[in-house]
Amino acid sequence: MIDKRLKVFKNQYILTDKKINQPSLSNSYKIGSYNLVTSQEIQVFISNNNIITLIGYSFHCYNSKKEQEIVNHLSTLENEELLSEIDNLCGHFVIISNRIKLKIYTDACSSLKVFYAKSNKYTFIGSDPKTLCQFHNFTFDNDKERNTFYQSKYFLNNSTKVGHHTRYKNMYQLVSNHCLSVYNLKSERIFPRNIRKEFSMIDVSEKLIPIFKNILNQIEKRHTIYTSITAGYDSRLLMSATKKLSKKIKYYTFKLPNKAENIIDYILPNKICSDLNLDYSLVKIDYLKKEKIKEIKSIYDLPKLRPFQQYRNIFPKNKKPNILLVGFVSEVAKNYLEKVKVRNGKDVVRAVHSPDNKYLESYYQNWLDRNQHQIKKFGYEILDFIHWEQDITNFAGQNTYYAHHYVNLFSIFNSREILKIMLSVNPKLRDGKNTILFKYLIEKMWPELLNYPFNPTKKEKIILFMKKIKIYSIYKSLQIYFYNHGEVK
Repeated sequence: MIDKRLKVFKNQYILTDKKINQPSLSNSYKIGSYNLVTSQEIQVFISNNNIITLIGYSFHCYNSKKEQEIVNHLSTLENEELLSEIDNLCGHFVIISNRIKLKIYTDACSSLKVFYAKSNKYTFIGSDPKTLCQFHNFTFDNDKERNTFYQSKYFLNNSTKVGHHTRYKNMYQLVSNHCLSVYNLKSERIFPRNIRKEFSMIDVSEKLIPIFKNILNQIEKRHTIYTSITAGYDSRLLMSATKKLSKKIKYYTFKLPNKAENIIDYILPNKICSDLNLDYSLVKIDYLKKEKIKEIKSIYDLPKLRPFQQYRNIFPKNKKPNILLVGFVSEVAKNYLEKVKVRNGKDVVRAVHSPDNKYLESYYQNWLDRNQHQIKKFGYEILDFIHWEQDITNFAGQNTYYAHHYVNLFSIFNSREILKIMLSVNPKLRDGKNTILFKYLIEKMWPELLNYPFNPTKKEKIILFMKKIKIYSIYKSLQIYFYNHGEVK
């Protein structure tokens, strides 16, 4: 039964074992005892034997299989073989496995969101807390410290969610590097699974460059490509990977309404593209109108508004559907939180640049207790995974999900296989302010791009000097131990 009274159902899906009225402009699928309902613009691929369902879209790192071929192949795999093949996918997707018991997997940054909750005897899994609330009256968590945080000026100004938590009672998010067992709604870590092996930049480049080429060739066959560039490392690395397709690509930078046009993030991309005779545009973004903000907030729970502002119908339709490439997710391989020692939850709060707050301290202390032993056991840096499973999940991943309200937004780095390879170099080569690995890859793919500086601001120059004289790590440690970024009481 189609229920036309429900609010807008767009860029959303719901998986539940409760009988629900299907929203208008949606499609419905049966997965075991569960019903999957997706908004019409979301693609769904089901294996021929009905074992694997893929929501969204994906490209393979090592071959050119399309989604239907991918799900058919995944349906023949189990255990480690299945996990390894999911690692090899680069995309914006949720995978549901119906082999014996339902399990759910996401892309490397959890960009197609999975929120889950149980009420009485029914289970609800969907793309946003508001989606779940359309079909059941979930209530806010009554924890005083959590409520204080979610109502704080700090949170309302940036709307970055906290790990796998939500503001609803017993409702959680599936974060990066985890899968969800549906029968008991338990999240379990699936990466890392093996001891980290260290490789040289030569070895890493020989692995990564063919992968980037393969993914981009697949994308170009299906889409009209727009590529974002700024003055930073991430977008420059992305741009370098596009060299062989550069004459078919439109490069762009967003000009936000509250920013002057003479800042380096606008000047440098324009110069690069002008010098290299590339198709480039500075896209001016307008403020969202109150009516549009109201509509967005009716669909998504405490949404970040910037992605809706940026990606709202900014490019004309083309014969091949548009896809916007961004450098998101590559930050995982940049020692983004630096190499400092975190002793407890309070140190983590400060390392991720959040204000002191009891709820945040408790959350990150629990995260350390649950995760640091396994991550260290496999030879990885704990702060890389804190950044990956907090900032990448709840910033890059969340923004990517919101952008899909209007357009396909995609990162060629959004694959656990790619990130595993990038993390295999010596951490000293992955410094966020002087990312030697990125420079090496750029030199191999488009060396002319190294003729231009990276983030040449006064602040960045000071940090580079402090690193050169080897005092920056001391400064960061002192900052974590003695300096707070404000306080949420």
